[in-house]
Amino acid sequence: MTQAEAPPDFTPAPEAPVDSPATHRHVRPLMGGQAWLHEFEAGGAAWQVVVLDARHNTLRVVDQPDSWGGGGAIDDVLDASGAIAGVNGGFFSTTFEPLGLMIASGRRTGAWQANKLLTGSLVVSQGVPRLVWNAEDRREAGASDFLQAGPRLVDAGRPMTSLDRTKNAARSFIATNGGHLWAIGVVRSTSLAELGRLLAMRSLIPGFAVNRALNLDGGRSSAIHARLSDGSTITEPGWSTVRNYVAVMPLR
Repeated sequence: MTQAEAPPDFTPAPEAPVDSPATHRHVRPLMGGQAWLHEFEAGGAAWQVVVLDARHNTLRVVDQPDSWGGGGAIDDVLDASGAIAGVNGGFFSTTFEPLGLMIASGRRTGAWQANKLLTGSLVVSQGVPRLVWNAEDRREAGASDFLQAGPRLVDAGRPMTSLDRTKNAARSFIATNGGHLWAIGVVRSTSLAELGRLLAMRSLIPGFAVNRALNLDGGRSSAIHARLSDGSTITEPGWSTVRNYVAVMPLR
């Protein structure tokens, strides 16, 4: 796939806008088409972000119930699922149970929680992903995939003002432009407030203005996996076993 094959409203140009906070950008197409891996630096940290067009791909929650799987399990688990990319997903307890509600391929695990951490959910119904906030309808009825996470990073294109500014750590996130463009990614070291601020900048990812963004489990859990169109694989495994992943699946 070439960049010319991208939808007319999104061309993942390697050159960032003049006012972009991102530098050293490298963009590569993924296997299956209409998804790209962006690698760049912003805010003094390295970013790896998979951008996908939801008219050609969807998002799924992939369960990983083996508590001794290790951080490198992301490669085998996502490859076995048919995913072309993925990141670590939601939080989990010391007994390796999901924190909050998880529905993976129609199978429900855990229970709904509403607290200061779990403030939003990824919901996938009939192949269509949405980010839903707790104050809105949970919309879990009929969902094939559902994952609670948080806190919220961006809402209506603006960064959340209540995010912590003091602790830097590896972060993972999911974002949407409010239409058919989605992103999942990891940042190697940043605060939640800085992550929200940068994601809300329209020039961070060319052609992608973030409307909503939700934090995923981070720190030692942060991991990413992507299968490039040339058949090679880019993977940055986490340091610890995680309970689930958010995966990119081509629509058949």
